[in-house]
Amino acid sequence: MQGTASALSVGLLGIDGYVVKVTAAVELGAPSLTISGRSSPSLDEARERVRHALGRCGHPLPPRRQTISIEPEEADSPGLDLAVACALLAAHGVVPESSLKGLLVWGELTLDGTVRPASATLAVADLAQSSGIRRLAVAASEAATAAAVGHLEVMSASTLEQLVAHLRGEAPPAPWVRPSVRAEPADQQPDMADIRGLSLGRRALEVALAGGHSLLLHGPHGVGRTMLARRAGGLLPDLTTREAMEVSKIHGLVRRQSSAQLIRRPPVRMPHHTISSAGLFGGGHPPRPGEVTLAHRGVLFLDDLPEMPLSCIEGLRAVLRDGLVDLPWRRRTVHLPASFILIAAMNECPCGCRGHSERACVCSDEAVARHRSRVPLDLFDMIVTVAPITSDEIEAGPGEASEPIRRRIEAARSLDKDRPVLSAEAADSDVRRELAGLTSSSAARVLRVAQTIAGLEGHSGRPSAAHVHEARSLRIEPGARE
Repeated sequence: MQGTASALSVGLLGIDGYVVKVTAAVELGAPSLTISGRSSPSLDEARERVRHALGRCGHPLPPRRQTISIEPEEADSPGLDLAVACALLAAHGVVPESSLKGLLVWGELTLDGTVRPASATLAVADLAQSSGIRRLAVAASEAATAAAVGHLEVMSASTLEQLVAHLRGEAPPAPWVRPSVRAEPADQQPDMADIRGLSLGRRALEVALAGGHSLLLHGPHGVGRTMLARRAGGLLPDLTTREAMEVSKIHGLVRRQSSAQLIRRPPVRMPHHTISSAGLFGGGHPPRPGEVTLAHRGVLFLDDLPEMPLSCIEGLRAVLRDGLVDLPWRRRTVHLPASFILIAAMNECPCGCRGHSERACVCSDEAVARHRSRVPLDLFDMIVTVAPITSDEIEAGPGEASEPIRRRIEAARSLDKDRPVLSAEAADSDVRRELAGLTSSSAARVLRVAQTIAGLEGHSGRPSAAHVHEARSLRIEPGARE
């Protein structure tokens, strides 16, 4: 038999996809199965998986010359297996070609014909919807995830044999359960009540999360900066449905995991200071998201900031400004989202003991200066000293719990949605006196923080001089009080 048939699938670029056309041509000639165009190890492996899977499901390839073309040729994604198999089956007349019209096919195949979930199912379903495609075939375990996008007819199959039966009209698709949109309870996060003392650090964290301000915590080693950062996720409001879809797409691609629930809690990423630039910002062929993209809509905590590679530290500037990572790939630029709250921590000196009440610093002034100079302070809206806890603070008992702090943060964010940013020129005389001596950029930064402080206190109007005074007190550079 000779024939040609096509199936639609998806190529991945960054966290988004594009429609790929897989065409199978069957002709008389020496028996073979080739994938034309660009060769790659993953496509060679896909060819062998498809060959074996077709044999195991009762439709072995007959002795014909069979050619697969993939358009565009650069497409190389984990879910093309199923589309290649469907195109071959339609070209051989095993399934009607009409059954593949308007159907996007996404899944990997094992050698025994099992349909295995491919990564980025949410991105694939989102592409189908935006491209006007209303039918999607995926692995059974991914059907609920795909259905989270809505307005799609999701066809699920555990094996290639099941999918063939459905395409031939011999059996309905496997059932699936609509996904839950419940959030992981915030009270399962570490609670702020576990932390005693650190009043200035606690206040700074609350202000940073309420206003989306970048925060640098500095002080001696072991004072509790990481403890504060670990509790940031429990203080943030749940993601909206649109934000949850966005975050779930990113993490589904990177983790290669399926989930019947959207990610509704903001992510908190805490990469080690030895991370590479590619690990932090993303990279590879094709480009894959890094930690800044995994922190999208959440918090990125960078501990021991001066110990990080300078390329990582300096690269943060453009990311914080644009909320995006731009990665070059094949004469084009891939844009990855990276809108997050930056929280960083650093010791006052290389040994980590400067400023500690019980440990002596052994670092020279030159070593301390070099250590501090590695951190560009203009990255941060707030710079706060975290001092060791005192005996009085220990005796005072637990601090405020996360729940009331979270409610204040949510209320402050609601107030800030429609409030215009105040300029120094438009401020009243008392506020201008508090801003005296600051550059225009520093004054604007202080005013933004002051507006957040006002929102936390329930003020919907302009920040007062007291709010501005507190905002200035939340930006004390390392060594300023030595």
